[in-house]
Amino acid sequence: MNLNILNNIGNNNSKFDVNAFIKELAERLKIMESKFVIDRFENGYAVCENRDTKEMHNIEIKDLPEGAKEGSVLKFENGKYVIDEEEQKIIEERIRQKMDNLWN
Repeated sequence: MNLNILNNIGNNNSKFDVNAFIKELAERLKIMESKFVIDRFENGYAVCENRDTKEMHNIEIKDLPEGAKEGSVLKFENGKYVIDEEEQKIIEERIRQKMDNLWN
């Protein structure tokens, strides 16, 4: 569905489904507010975990930023996925502290 609401409303040849538009818009907003961690790669996709909901989300490998790997933290920004370096450092530090506590 094309999210260009003005184009869809102005097009008299098609029926504009407001409910479908709202649903898709809500889904896209949810993605934009979410952070994902790449769990693994399978069949052309990065299988990612949503950090907030723990739901799994598939992202096509072609849509990943350069340098993305298992464990990378992604966020959706300006229409594309980018690596969230700041969040990734926070997670790595927390894991390091847990390992230190475990072994010391």
